Amino acid sequence: MMEAFKNEIIEAEKGRTDLLKWKLILVAALGAIGLGISNPSSTSKPMLSLHLALCLIPLVCVYVDLLCKHLQMRILVISEFFQNSEYRNNADEDSCFYLYERFCDQVRSVFNLEDWAQQWSTQFLSVLVIVAALILKLQKTDLLVLVFSGMCGIIFTLVIDKAYENKRKSLKKEARKLNLHEVVQGELGNASHTK
Repeated sequence: MMEAFKNEIIEAEKGRTDLLKWKLILVAALGAIGLGISNPSSTSKPMLSLHLALCLIPLVCVYVDLLCKHLQMRILVISEFFQNSEYRNNADEDSCFYLYERFCDQVRSVFNLEDWAQQWSTQFLSVLVIVAALILKLQKTDLLVLVFSGMCGIIFTLVIDKAYENKRKSLKKEARKLNLHEVVQGELGNASHTK
């Protein structure tokens, strides 16, 4: 059972890394299309302005960020399970894993760099879309769509991060309740055995 959870953590981290790679690829592709880099010599006028492809950048970033937060939450759930369950007192391997998880919980801030890069890259790219819209001197409709998209990227990133933090705190609170319940049940069981 322990091996299955370790594999789940490893696979979630691999998935998160792949998502961050795709984020860069998608942003680069949308940026190239939106700025007309992919076909600069084309003389045919498209039905819609290619600049509108830039408005997809914040939305793609928000989507990838949400998936990354979900994968991170899966890892935190496994961590909380092992920190607050009877498995921590089993075999020597379990004890070692429990100690490691406790240590990681105490120094969790060292792992925040990836989260910071994830969130602030979306913020930066969303602002960049707004700035690009203003610099390119687009038609009013295109300009409004791009500015709206950039603002959505900024707002949704903040909302997702706040929701994630609330869920993380709720998880810790519920895990402590479960741990307290196990301790009370254990004490009641010991008391009934001693009578």
